[in-house]
Amino acid sequence: MRKFFILALLVLVGISFLVSPHLKAEEARTQTHKFRAFTANTSVGQSATIFRITGVATGTGSVFGIYNAVTYQGCIVTVCAVEGGEATSGDALPMYDFGPDGISLNTGMSVLVSGCTVVVEYI
Repeated sequence: MRKFFILALLVLVGISFLVSPHLKAEEARTQTHKFRAFTANTSVGQSATIFRITGVATGTGSVFGIYNAVTYQGCIVTVCAVEGGEATSGDALPMYDFGPDGISLNTGMSVLVSGCTVVVEYI
């Protein structure tokens, strides 16, 4: 009986060593998100997926806009993805969370800011 128990235990340990390499998550499955603070009009120039936006107002009447455009000179109302602002200097901007899928900007990402610092989490 004791030999059977030891043999069964060894078999279970052996099976766990065979199965365990297949239980690990694939490293290529996750992508590192970038965090970038914008204080001036900027064009990233590449497509992006935005997941979260935060920031702080550095002046009164601060506003920002994120556009699906390659250059910030091409920012018009029809390609605006997100816009926001804050009336009081020093207050935090509302946090915008777009969930695990995010907002896809397939043309490019351009950010226009006035009187605020905007932090964008994207890939």
